[in-house]
Amino acid sequence: MKKHLKYYINEKVILNTIFVLCFFIYLKKLPIGVETQPFILFFLGLVLVFFNKIKLAFLDQFLVLHLIILTVYFTIQFILYQTGLIAFFTYLVGPVIYFSFKNKIHLLSLKKVKYISLLFIVLASVIFFKIPLLYDFIKWFYSLFIPRPGWIDGDSIRGFSLIAPEPSYFAFPAVLLLVLLDLFQYKSKSVKWYKIALLIVIILSKSALVFLYVFIYIFFFYLGNKPFEMLKKISQQKIIIFSSIFLVLIIALFFIDSRVSQVFNNVTDYFYKEDGFKKLLLAEQSGSTRFIINYFGFTSIEFAPFGWGIGEFQNNFKIIGNQFPEIMSKHWIFKTAVLYNTPLKAQTYFANLAGDLGIFSIAGFIFVFLSIFKNTGNNIKRGLQWLVPIMLILVQGQISNPIPWILLAIINSNNLRKELVGKR
Repeated sequence: MKKHLKYYINEKVILNTIFVLCFFIYLKKLPIGVETQPFILFFLGLVLVFFNKIKLAFLDQFLVLHLIILTVYFTIQFILYQTGLIAFFTYLVGPVIYFSFKNKIHLLSLKKVKYISLLFIVLASVIFFKIPLLYDFIKWFYSLFIPRPGWIDGDSIRGFSLIAPEPSYFAFPAVLLLVLLDLFQYKSKSVKWYKIALLIVIILSKSALVFLYVFIYIFFFYLGNKPFEMLKKISQQKIIIFSSIFLVLIIALFFIDSRVSQVFNNVTDYFYKEDGFKKLLLAEQSGSTRFIINYFGFTSIEFAPFGWGIGEFQNNFKIIGNQFPEIMSKHWIFKTAVLYNTPLKAQTYFANLAGDLGIFSIAGFIFVFLSIFKNTGNNIKRGLQWLVPIMLILVQGQISNPIPWILLAIINSNNLRKELVGKR
């Protein structure tokens, strides 16, 4: 029966459908308490995994082990307490998408990459210039389908949001589109114009997180794992290109009102003062929340070595937070969470996993570390090896966000074409 059904499965069509749906994960579909709802692409990914042979590399075996441990843990928890169902499925999204895309990146359509890039470019233009009728339609659409739609326009500090609740979420689409445009640029001369237009949208987003992620990718794409040694060998043309991009971003983001300039000013104001780091955490509350709650996730292993349970770290973070009374009482987000007994998830997949599963999360960590430390001579993979751990472990990347896992699939794919930019 499986062979009979496989006849009707068009792998390329399904893969490109999943790719397109990745950019609409923040649209509200079901009335449940999660910000990303990638259910359709998740089930399409299951179809691809089920009906296609998956060749497991050595490091992939640790991801399979992670899924086995996660499933056994969930089964026992659900039998005993009937909890963790939605959280369990959110943990499955990324690995399923990873196996769907690994060694299949060449099946993605450049035309669809261009269409999605154009969508963000047009959307940013309409919102920025407030084009009549179109702008009103977008506001109406956001009010219906986007959680917390109030950030559509941004303000004097933060830029507009693009098919997402807040501007920083554009970091993931921006990186994925830039990576794919780099990957396929040998197919079309017009690709460079899409990249330039996307960089303009990135500037207009005025988001510190978008700037950070894009900068890390571009920096290590051009300059490698040893950037200062590479400067001696790199061509003059590449230095000019990189310097021009860097200069434009610096001027646009540091010398106008933006989140980047605000974060930069806070860091310089507090970093060298007595108790400066603690004061910085309290002053830069929006950004510091990510680091604090992720730290709680990792250190919760000390308090619950076998985990709080799948989906339960968010209800127990206050136990770790009590070790830091000044932060819990003065930091607005944590103070509010305590006052109203609001659950708070860690901001990355693996920080939350460590809180939920404790030491049973180790297989997943081994998989990621093997992926990011493997040797590569490819510029795209090298740039991503520096960026993916920041998305999945250190800073921010929603638990069910599939994009970091597509980037992981690119790192671990064996069939990236020789025509790739920077392939040596």
